[in-house]
Amino acid sequence: MIAPVCLMITATLSIHPGRSVFFYYETVTLSCAVPGSFSSWTVKRNTSTRSSVSCETWGQLNGSSCTIKGVYPSDSGVYWCESDSGECSNTINITVTTGVILQGPAVPLTEGDSVTLNCSYKEKYAKESTSNFSAAFYRNGAVIEKMSEGRLSFIHVSKEDEGFYKCVHPTEGQSPEIWLEVRENNIPVTTLDPDPDPDPTPPIALPKLLSTILLFVLYTCILILAVYTYRKWAQARAEAKRKWPDRL
Repeated sequence: MIAPVCLMITATLSIHPGRSVFFYYETVTLSCAVPGSFSSWTVKRNTSTRSSVSCETWGQLNGSSCTIKGVYPSDSGVYWCESDSGECSNTINITVTTGVILQGPAVPLTEGDSVTLNCSYKEKYAKESTSNFSAAFYRNGAVIEKMSEGRLSFIHVSKEDEGFYKCVHPTEGQSPEIWLEVRENNIPVTTLDPDPDPDPTPPIALPKLLSTILLFVLYTCILILAVYTYRKWAQARAEAKRKWPDRL
């Protein structure tokens, strides 16, 4: 299916459940998020049979959201939001099938995010799917893991994890491929710069400072007293020489 050509992307399309591959008869809701916009938005799609068809034709419109109750292979295609002025959103590819599917995020991840890919199996008319089986996981055609419970988890994804993924059931075949997109985390890492002019002299504690001041005052008082005493003694001696020169 061909994706729409948009001159300006101002909205964000999200999907619930948050994956791109679905079993027959599941309910899927697509929503347009447009901060601060007063335009009229709707969800459109391109399928193998029709192009640029609005939600009113194939789903239930509720404001800027559109719900498909009971998806079928004819609902497989490219979906996006579009305003009455020609603005649009990101696109989401939806695939509807039966048998084995690989459940993964429908929107790009950012480096550092965590994600789990679930390999699920469901018969066409069964009510529930299951992942309780061993499965082999492939990226870009090469096997990367064989898991006993049909789940492949990434604690922190990186750009190296980007690619086309699929899983293989031990007896029921393989899933359609899904595209796992990982975007670089461009948030700058801030570090604390060292003090450009550190003070090499540590601050003096208050008790030590007070003790130093008291010692200085005491030393000054003793010195003044000693000088005063010496001068008094010198004056008394000089006076005695004048009165009794013969005795001294």
